[in-house]
Amino acid sequence: MNPVAQGFLDRVRAEAQAHTDLSHLSQWVVRNTRHPKDVTKRWNWRGHEFQKDIVNDSASEVDVRKCSQVGVSELFARLTLAYLAVKQNHTAIYTLPTAAFAAKFSKSRLDPIISASPTLSAMVPSDSDSASLKQVGRSFLHIAGTFTQGAAISVPADMLINDEVDFSDQTVLTTYESRLGHAEEQKGGKGLKRRFSTPTVGGFGISAGLDDSSQARYAVKCNNCHQWVMPDFFEDVVLPGFDDHLIKLEKQDITERHLDVSKAKLLCPTCKHELTARNLADPDKRQWIHARPDHPRHGYQVFPYDAPLISSVGHILSQLEKYKRKADWVNFKVGLDYEDAETSVMSEALSRAFSVRPVLPNPGAADGCVLGMDVGKTCHIMVGKRINSARMEIIHAETVRQDISKGENAVVLRVSELLENFGCSRAVIDAGPDFSIALAAIDAGLFGQVYANYYTRNAPSELSNLRVDPVDQILKSYRTGTLDHMVKAINTGRVYFCRSEEKETITNHLRALKRVSKPGASGEDVAQWISTDADHYGHALNYLMIADELNANSLAGNVIGVLPMASSVKLKEINPKRDGYDYARKSSYPA
Repeated sequence: MNPVAQGFLDRVRAEAQAHTDLSHLSQWVVRNTRHPKDVTKRWNWRGHEFQKDIVNDSASEVDVRKCSQVGVSELFARLTLAYLAVKQNHTAIYTLPTAAFAAKFSKSRLDPIISASPTLSAMVPSDSDSASLKQVGRSFLHIAGTFTQGAAISVPADMLINDEVDFSDQTVLTTYESRLGHAEEQKGGKGLKRRFSTPTVGGFGISAGLDDSSQARYAVKCNNCHQWVMPDFFEDVVLPGFDDHLIKLEKQDITERHLDVSKAKLLCPTCKHELTARNLADPDKRQWIHARPDHPRHGYQVFPYDAPLISSVGHILSQLEKYKRKADWVNFKVGLDYEDAETSVMSEALSRAFSVRPVLPNPGAADGCVLGMDVGKTCHIMVGKRINSARMEIIHAETVRQDISKGENAVVLRVSELLENFGCSRAVIDAGPDFSIALAAIDAGLFGQVYANYYTRNAPSELSNLRVDPVDQILKSYRTGTLDHMVKAINTGRVYFCRSEEKETITNHLRALKRVSKPGASGEDVAQWISTDADHYGHALNYLMIADELNANSLAGNVIGVLPMASSVKLKEINPKRDGYDYARKSSYPA
C-alpha cells in the first residue's frame, strides 16, 4: 500500500481508539520505519524483544532504568515519531541534558529515521525541520536541553520524553512537566510522560521513579527447571576463581588473580543451571512481570542480558577495567544505582560514629568549640569540638524555629547563648535564604567570631575551597569541594556524633546527600552534590567543618584575606559599613 495512504489509515485507526491507547505503536514502527544498518529492510525487534511492551505501554507515566548500549534511546526516538505520526494535532517535547546533546541527537538519531521512512518523510516538510523543531504532519516535536537553557519551552505538550534523567537539570525537568498540565486542561486528555536513564545513586532521578512504580523485570523461563525467574546481575552471575559476592569485584582482582571473565555465567536463581544466551534470546521464553501490576506508574528495569545478542555477562565484567570509577561501571554497564565512599555518607560509617556523650548547652558547658547552622523556617544547629587532627566530635545538635512575634529573633538569641555556653571561637551560618539571620548573628558576636556563608559552584582558587572577607565577615565556599571534604571525613572515621534524640534525623539528612556527575557548559562532567530528601543537618555539619577550617587556617596564618585577632572591643560597631547596610549587594553573591 502507498505509504501516505497507510499512514492515513493508521491515523484513523488511532483516533478511533482511546487517547492513551498505544498498543498498536510497535506495529506502526515495524511497518513504517527502516533498519538503521540496512534501510532496504524494515525495522524489527529481533534481539530487542523486550522493547515492544515498553512501546505499547499506555500508562500515563513510564520510567525505564537501563544499562547502556541496549537500544533504549533508539527505541524512544522511534516511539516519539510514531506517536506524533498517528496522533495528529499533538505536541511532544523531547529533552536531553544539554542543548548540544539535543542537537546531536536530533541529527544523528531522529533525522536518519525520518529520511529512511517514506511515511515520515512525506509528513515532515523541509521548511519546518530543524535540530530543535520538527513538524510531523499536523503535530510538532520540540527537542531541547535542560542545562544551558534559560527556561523550559513554553508550549503545551501531550507527551514529554526525558532522555538521561539523572544527568539533566531536575528543576528544569519539573518545569517541563507543567507543560503536560496545560495540554490536559486544553484537550481534556491525559498527558504522557516517558523517562529513561542510566542511573546514578539510589533515591534520585530514574531510580526514585522506578522505586515508585510497578517495578517490572524481564523474566525468563529456564530451559532446565522450566520456572519463570528474574535473575539479578550481582546475585546470579558467577565468575570462576572469585568466591566473594560479585559486588565486591574490583578491577585489580581481574588482573592480579588472572580471572578469566569469558567463563562467567548467569545462573538460574531457582535451579542454579546456566541461563544460556540461546535461552535468554528466545522471545517465547521471555516476558515482563510487574511486581506491583496495579501501580499507576509503570517502571521497567533493563539489564544487559535482556538484549543477550549484544553482549555476554563476561563482556560486561571485562568492561570494569575500562572505568576509572566502579560506580560508573555499575551505572552504565549493569544498569543499577550504586554508592560508595565517594558518592555518599556510608551507613556503616555512621553506625560507628554515634559514640560521643552529648553535652548539655548550659553555661560553661565547653570551650574551644565551633558552630554551624543551616537557615530555614526551622534552623538546624550543630556544635563540635576539635579533639585532635584526626577527630572532630559533634557534642550537640538541635533545631530552632524562627519567631519574631515578640520583637526579637529566637534563632539569633539561641545562637548567642550557644556561642557563649560552648565557648565557640568560630561559627558559620547559612546566608540564604534569609541573610538577616546571619547578619544579626554577626552583630551579636565578637568581631571575627561569626561568618555568613554563600555556596559557590566554582572553587575560589586551586589551593582553597574558601574565599574570606574578614571585614564584612563573609565567606564564599565551594559547595562541591567542602561537601567532598566533609563526607570523606565522616567515611574515614574522623567525625563522631553525640548519641542524642537527633540521631535518626542526622543520619537521614546525611544519607540524603549524594554525589553525581552532570555535563557542564563545555560538555565536560561536573561533580555536584544533590539531595534525595531533607538534608539540613548535612549542611549544618558542613558549615561547622568550614568554621573548623577557619580556626586551623587562622592558627597557621594562611587564611585568604587575613582574619583579625579577636578583640574585646567590637570594632565593627564603629565601622561606617554598618550604617545603611546594602542588603541587595550582600544577597547578590552567586548561589
